[in-house]
Amino acid sequence: MRKYLLAATAAALIAPAAHAGTNVATDWFSITYRTYHGILRPGSPWVPNSTPSNATAPVDGTPQPEQTQWNNGSFWWDEGAPEATAPMFWELQLNKKYAINQLLVQADNNDTYRVDYWNGSAWAPIFNVGAVAGFGLMTRDSGVFAPIFTDRFRFQATGGDLYYSLGQFQAIGTVPEPASWAMLIAGFSLVGAASRRRRVSVSA
Repeated sequence: MRKYLLAATAAALIAPAAHAGTNVATDWFSITYRTYHGILRPGSPWVPNSTPSNATAPVDGTPQPEQTQWNNGSFWWDEGAPEATAPMFWELQLNKKYAINQLLVQADNNDTYRVDYWNGSAWAPIFNVGAVAGFGLMTRDSGVFAPIFTDRFRFQATGGDLYYSLGQFQAIGTVPEPASWAMLIAGFSLVGAASRRRRVSVSA
């Protein structure tokens, strides 16, 4: 589906999916990304109504109204811009590990994205964010899945029109109980994997 410069004013706004649990993504330590976000290619028609790209907008806990223009109030980038010499990524480091069992991602509707999580030794996929009907920023719900234990996520585009954005990233979860941690550590020991934290910093 193509982007449209003007959304139909009669279109109903779609509320984010209901969920049970706590959005732990607001408990973040650092965010890392490439430098060319917020730059449009020469002659792009998306200058009107755009706002500066904001890397912390996805974790402020307040989604934009559904069908907001893709580059308004979001972290956005144009991989068709001359400055885009490598694919963009947006990486979130939390203050501690959580048990996560659901993700809510508000992103540009007509593109596809992938969310990976750090499993202690490598990045692993957890949510393929599909394209949906509508306009601009639209929320997709992963549904409830078996809990993963992590303190780090990576978001990146996998296909579309090269105009990409992330309006909101919510990770629904809890701090694991001590017994859960004991089981997790035992499982890592059996497969010979060791969990480790990596400190990352915000990049300009």
